[in-house]
Amino acid sequence: MANEPLPVSHKAHSQNVAELQRYLREISMNGASVRPVIPDGIYSPHTAAAVSDFQRIKGIPETGETNRATWELILDTYYDIITNLSEQVGVKPLPSADTVLSEGDKGTAIIILQAMLNTLSGLFMNIPMNSLSGIYDSDTIKAVTEFQTASGITPTGRTDIRTWNALAELFDAVSATEGEI
Repeated sequence: MANEPLPVSHKAHSQNVAELQRYLREISMNGASVRPVIPDGIYSPHTAAAVSDFQRIKGIPETGETNRATWELILDTYYDIITNLSEQVGVKPLPSADTVLSEGDKGTAIIILQAMLNTLSGLFMNIPMNSLSGIYDSDTIKAVTEFQTASGITPTGRTDIRTWNALAELFDAVSATEGEI
């Protein structure tokens, strides 16, 4: 019976309501047009409105009540989200594989490059520290050149996809073993 009530309503147990609210909050935090709720265990009008939001985006009747069909759809959506959260999405700051970062370039990709180089400079004495300026300056060129030399990459001082990938792989390996966050 799809419309059989569950113990999640205005008169329900607060533990079940808090669980529903946690699911709705996670769904909201992952881009759905569902208003965020605080898992306080109270099936308030705000919680009912969040349930209505969810029902609307899923194309089911907007009642604000959590019947079995709504509960199962919320639960399925929540599990889809947490399953996808178990794998980290990598950041790809380079616009394309053909991008080559070099002297005078500016931007987020340079800041990320400098941060990775600085992390490695603490472990490899030949890689100098540089500022997180977001500008590909002489210090960045020196650090990239030293990294390329140590990695067996032709030392150009410029960061192409090969240099970027080698740096990112080493950075990931070092971060994983050190437990850095």
